[in-house]
Parts: sequence; structure tokens; C-alpha cells
Amino acid sequence: MGLIAAIERKLLDFEESSQEFLARTFQKLHAKLVALFTKFLDDQIRAIEETKVKIKKRKGVIGFVKIFPSFSLALETMLVSSENLEIRDTINNAYHRINKAMFESLKVIARENPSAQTAGADPEDKEALNYQILLIENMNHYLEEVDTRSNPALEDWKQNATQEMDEHMSLYVGAVIRRPLGKLLDFLESTESLVLSRQAGEPASKISEMPSHSKTTFKKVLANYESKEIKRGIETLKKRVEKHFGDTDDPALSRGLVTKVQQNCEKHYEKVEDRILTISRDVYDGDIIPEFTKAEIAAAFRK
Repeated sequence: MGLIAAIERKLLDFEESSQEFLARTFQKLHAKLVALFTKFLDDQIRAIEETKVKIKKRKGVIGFVKIFPSFSLALETMLVSSENLEIRDTINNAYHRINKAMFESLKVIARENPSAQTAGADPEDKEALNYQILLIENMNHYLEEVDTRSNPALEDWKQNATQEMDEHMSLYVGAVIRRPLGKLLDFLESTESLVLSRQAGEPASKISEMPSHSKTTFKKVLANYESKEIKRGIETLKKRVEKHFGDTDDPALSRGLVTKVQQNCEKHYEKVEDRILTISRDVYDGDIIPEFTKAEIAAAFRK
């Protein structure tokens, strides 16, 4: 790429001179080198697309995601001060093709395993969780390792990676916290659904007249989630997250990812307390309070 950039600079110089022979020579050389790069790019994309049928272990960072950060960094290093050259657009288009192939090849795992597309429906569905884990690990590696050098094309793909990471993190966390909080979440979700579906003008407090959603029923549900039980559930959840994300090729990235996932789990727990307080206020006249606090949640996650 550095050679192509150098040739393009020479061609710009020749445009202002009368050296037509040299200009034509450099143009032919330029066309040949670009053709070679295009063939190289096609081969790499083909290799990425073929990788998806070879993946047996749906865990860890896939080879092409590991390679891309050093590949893009090498190109960006060679193309310093090449913003106004044709090669800049050529490389940016190459980034688009390669990243599109990588992201699609990662997602093909879900198409091969339909259950993996419904993560969150069943917290014990290993195929679904494995799919989310794979996407989270690979998007995290991409975000941590790709140095964009302020290149807009790479910045766009980092934004895509962020969106993918957020989506699959939400699905993963939503699935794994159902093991420690399942019955409470079921009650909250059903109550929230009743609040949203009530007739216009009907007070939310009327829901408390239903035996399945009475104040006594809500208190019984919450009684199963007193502070000691919440702490025990968080400790088990942390170990599960560690098992899912704590064993990768790069210990530093692995440690950081475990921390990110646990932080998202903590936020989800905090939202559960907010939802309890909101339902208590709207449906039960504020008479019910959670058996645990955000301070206790924070302490349990940092223990």
C-alpha cells in the first residue's frame, strides 16, 4: 500500500509536467498493483466466509477478528498523509468489505442453530447463551484492539461493533439474571404488563385487588429475595460470568470483559429495585419496599 501511495503521488507530479512516457508507465504499474491488492482482498474475504463452516467451538475470539486489528494498523501506518490520494478510498472500501464479511460470518452461527436466536427466552438454553457469548467476546476484542487512527471508515465499524456489543450484552444479561431473580422478574413483568394494558382512566391500584397481584402476594414474592438471598445469587452469578468470559487467549482483555459484564449485571439489578419501587408507588400506594438496597447490590458485586 505504501508503494501504491508513492506511485499516486508521482502521478500527481507528472500531471503538471510533460513526461507522458513516465506517466503512462506509472499508470500501468499502479493498475497492476491495485489489481493485485483486489485479488488479495477477494482471497481474504473468501477465507473469512469459509471460516464460518469450520467453527466447532462457539467460544473465544475467531481468527479473522484477531488478525484484523494488526492488518488495519499496518495499512494505516503505511498510509499516513494519504488522505487526498485514490488509495485512501480503495482501502476504506476494503475495510467495508472485510468488516461486512466478518460481522456476517460471526452471525451465521445463529442461522445454523435457530435456538441461538432466542437468547433470553430460556436462561438454561446453552446454544442461545453460547451465541451471545461469542458475539460479546468478538465485539469486545474488536472495540479494544482496533486502532482507527481517526479513520472515518474504521470509526463507523467501531460504532457498529458497539451497537452489536450493546445488543448482545443486553440479551445475555437478561438471560443469566433470570436464574437468581426469575420469580421476582416474572411478577414484575406481569404487573407492568397489567399497568400498561389497563383501561383509560382506570387507576393502577385496582390491580392490587386481583388475588394473583395482591399486596400480600407481592410481599410473599419479595420475601424470597431478602438481602442474604440477593447476595448469594450475585455471588453465584459472578462465578457464572467468570466461567463464560474468564478464559480467553488474552488474560488482560478477558479480565476487562468480565468486569464489563458484571457491571452490566449490577445495573440490571439496580433497575430491578427501581421497578419494585415504581410498582409499589403506582399499584400498592408505596407500602412495599424491596428487601435489598442498591448499596447492598454494589457491595455484593465488589466483594
